Amino acid sequence: MSFAAHCPAPASERGGAQLMHGGRVSHPDTTGTQPVGPSAVPATGQLFTPTGRQPAPVPRALETAEVPGQAQSYAQAARRAIDAGFDGVELHGANGYLISQFLSTNANLRTDRYGGSVANRIRFAVEAVSATVEAVGAARTGIRLSPGGGFWGVEETDAPELNAALLAELARLEVAYVHLEATVDEDVLVGLRRTWPGTLIMNPVFPMGPKQTDRSDADHWLGLGADLISFGRAFLANPDLVERLRTEVPLAPVDETTYYQGADTGYLTYPTYQHTA
Repeated sequence: MSFAAHCPAPASERGGAQLMHGGRVSHPDTTGTQPVGPSAVPATGQLFTPTGRQPAPVPRALETAEVPGQAQSYAQAARRAIDAGFDGVELHGANGYLISQFLSTNANLRTDRYGGSVANRIRFAVEAVSATVEAVGAARTGIRLSPGGGFWGVEETDAPELNAALLAELARLEVAYVHLEATVDEDVLVGLRRTWPGTLIMNPVFPMGPKQTDRSDADHWLGLGADLISFGRAFLANPDLVERLRTEVPLAPVDETTYYQGADTGYLTYPTYQHTA
């Protein structure tokens, strides 16, 4: 099991913790255990390990009886996050991690109740969210999704139908919000906005693509019905992001060569905007 709680902050500044189970996107050299996944299908790409990048290993396919326990892991992590002082949690159901793997048509080759049909492939996501809602409350629970995103080799050949069905189940659970990434055609995302009756957070630019989200992207999606906009790389590279958006000054680009290098460089070393006379 590979869980990570992202974005810790001082108690006076805490908001939400993002909870991630990597599933097959993990390596024994990092965790000491064989990764697990819905099926024995390795991720595409190389993983960061203590000795450098290595190919993703073949995961162990979870037994049917094990899957509910994996879903409960999100609830257990959520309880710990709330006990630590966070206001709420976001389940990372995007970017090719475990929830995304179960949603997939190529990482999930199961023939039990967690694989095959749309109803079966969304089951794990629904169980993970339901367990978290029961543990910490719907008002403290959100989820991030990347419809059709293709990260780590994950495919969703039926992304519109799949994600619409998932959103219908999440609406029944009355979670605080859904956070969508712009990983599929805009018309599909607009359709999902219509399907989802609750608060929608939108990440308007394809993650890890060449463009960072800026003010025009945010305004575009607010006009299409998003309630809130998320900024990833732009937030990292601009400690004064809110002020830059308010005054419409240029955003600094992120330096991706500093990712996963440790220490402060690339995380705490970006300057605020310097106005010239």
